[in-house]
Amino acid sequence: MATATRRTAGALDGAETNGGAKPSVGALTIEIYQENSGRHSWQLTTGDGRNLATSCESFATRDEAERAAGDVRRLSAGVDA
Repeated sequence: MATATRRTAGALDGAETNGGAKPSVGALTIEIYQENSGRHSWQLTTGDGRNLATSCESFATRDEAERAAGDVRRLSAGVDA
């Protein structure tokens, strides 16, 4: 059985990542990952790795998952989508 692959989409608060490392504790990060089925989902995590939210649905493409994660990013920052 294959393991889902993950790639960090970026910190919500604008924190810089260092060489692909996760942002410091307190920063929120959205990770886009590919499920074993080949579909994609997103997960909102804290800098110390705690899961705050996961997408309710999976997406056929990485672009669709990134678009949905972008909506979450804008809404969490208080910016109208």
